[in-house]
Amino acid sequence: MATLAELKTEARNALLKRDLEGALALFTQIHEQDPKDARSWAKMAELLEKTGKTEEAIREYNAVAGYYADEGFVVQAIALSKIVLRHDPNNKRALERLKELSRERGDAWEGDGSAAAAKPRVQLQNTPLLSGLSGDELNAFIDCLKLRTAEDGETIVRAGDPGGVLFLIGTGAVRLEAVNPQGERTLVRRLGEGDFFGEYAFMSRSNYVDDAIAEGQTSLMEIDRATFDDWVKRFPSISETVEKFYRQRVLERVLAISDLFKGIPVDAYKALTGYFTRRAFADGECVVRQGDAGDSCFLIRSGKVSVTTEDFRHPGKQVDLGVLSEGSFFGEVSLLSDKERTATVVAVGDVELMELKRSDFKKIVEEFPQVLKTVEAYQKARVKSTIKKVIAS
Repeated sequence: MATLAELKTEARNALLKRDLEGALALFTQIHEQDPKDARSWAKMAELLEKTGKTEEAIREYNAVAGYYADEGFVVQAIALSKIVLRHDPNNKRALERLKELSRERGDAWEGDGSAAAAKPRVQLQNTPLLSGLSGDELNAFIDCLKLRTAEDGETIVRAGDPGGVLFLIGTGAVRLEAVNPQGERTLVRRLGEGDFFGEYAFMSRSNYVDDAIAEGQTSLMEIDRATFDDWVKRFPSISETVEKFYRQRVLERVLAISDLFKGIPVDAYKALTGYFTRRAFADGECVVRQGDAGDSCFLIRSGKVSVTTEDFRHPGKQVDLGVLSEGSFFGEVSLLSDKERTATVVAVGDVELMELKRSDFKKIVEEFPQVLKTVEAYQKARVKSTIKKVIAS
């Protein structure tokens, strides 16, 4: 008998070959050997659906949704129940499950105030977007969701598309990709079941800033802008949760597209953000001035800055060194030495920066030595570039 690992390898290969019947047989064997592997179970249900075995698919979707619900994975349970309802809008089992999820959550918010009563029977720790919701709020959440399925490799949204939808991942995975200041595509983060994305565009009421691409068949639940705005008027906690993640992920995204941290694992970005301090500057405000003492560098979170330096041949004459935008950094000389600032940097429009102190930079370098090499290389390249621009002016 083949081992689970061997079966999963064969199943993946069958999917790559688009041998759906073969993949179904293999995932069925996987489920028989490991009934608690919910992802493989859900994949088996999906393959039943794709091969036209709708009644069997509904049965298995319902069963794995119940398993997810019992284990506290609410978003997955909701997504799979909604797949069932897409095929059979009156399916009693799926309808009752959705009601039961909110009812049990609501029961947990009532009681005598004891620790036992205060702990919800329906746990939402695996779903940050929902973690603060009571039963009534969860019920409202379930009602407003729209199901969408994305195939492996499908682009769900592209950077620049209108940001009118917030996405919650039910099953599958999504990777977010951005283009850095050098025009290269870079991985911002990978998201899995229970995660959400699109919050940047949602909270800033702007376009999406990254491409979102499905990894494997992915079930998504959408919340449109009008529904969200109406919803948070009644349940403010959901807006607070999205705002919190928005602020955190903006910082992580800037780290991902910045050359300063190129090569660092994506899952390390969250910890790195703790070393930075947010600074805001208005149009025309001076961030650093040439000749001043400095002990930090700056990473541009949003907006633009202009950089100038004094012509060493003609004191008082300023030389334009260019404009830097999101993801770029400056002030690196102060990380490497006690030298004075070598340029003047001024905000062009409103600017948000992330400041990194020299003492914290040393802590990062201890864990990721390649960062020091990157900064040293940039510092040398910028010195050469500055000299060329001054001579050419």
